[in-house]
Amino acid sequence: MTGSPTESRPSKILKSQGHTDQDKEDKQLQDLSMSKNPRIQRYLVAIEYIGTRFSGSQQQPNCRTVVGVLEEAFHKFIGQPVSIFCSSRTDAGVHALSNVCHVDVERISKRKPGEVLPPHEPSVVRRAVNHFLQKNEGDISVIDVRCVPNDFHARFKAQERTYFYRLVSGSEPLSTFEKERAWHVPEKLDLNAMQEACKVLVGHHDFSSFRAAGCQVRLLVGVLKCVGTGELTTSDVERIMNAKTVTAASPMAPACGLYLGRVKYDLP
Repeated sequence: MTGSPTESRPSKILKSQGHTDQDKEDKQLQDLSMSKNPRIQRYLVAIEYIGTRFSGSQQQPNCRTVVGVLEEAFHKFIGQPVSIFCSSRTDAGVHALSNVCHVDVERISKRKPGEVLPPHEPSVVRRAVNHFLQKNEGDISVIDVRCVPNDFHARFKAQERTYFYRLVSGSEPLSTFEKERAWHVPEKLDLNAMQEACKVLVGHHDFSSFRAAGCQVRLLVGVLKCVGTGELTTSDVERIMNAKTVTAASPMAPACGLYLGRVKYDLP
């Protein structure tokens, strides 16, 4: 079994020095989400969650999602609806040790409607939102909150994302505590062969063979698992990489073993 990703669980929103190319997709979304109201405070919120009972992170009609549950908790806290933007989209069943999102909040007095009050301190936001989250299955919680400028976008300002994938191999049944938290492979895996195959993937490459909506890591793991069981070799991994078509890859690994580990930002 791979080492537990909780060993690297960030307790704070991580800072990154240096810059990379920003994601250009949906650039208009960044502009639309910018708050022009000086009375509004934008918060950067780090969350952890067990993805088993979520239909992914993004809002979907008639589905329980990470964003939907978080927006509901904020609504109960501040008394008005909010829109939440995540740094990273995760599929149904995928977990997060730290996903990051931003939300705009205008603090209006509940006793005197219309009266605008100073923004809540980040620590108050964290405690209050967690209070309501714990009443909703308890499988998501806020681990850090900080104030950011109103033009800071959780997705487009992200500099680096780290993922973990957990495999449990062997004929023994999966522990009750590991169910839906790792992929159980009954065959014995050749770790040396898998590590050798990983070297092919290190560096700057065209990963078109592993490119599918939200599934790149799971496709990579699926190929490496086949190397571990002897179905594929390192040469096969090179062949799949060079094919530059997703149809060349092995079946993808299940969502239950994937964790979004951390998201880094260039923050002061």
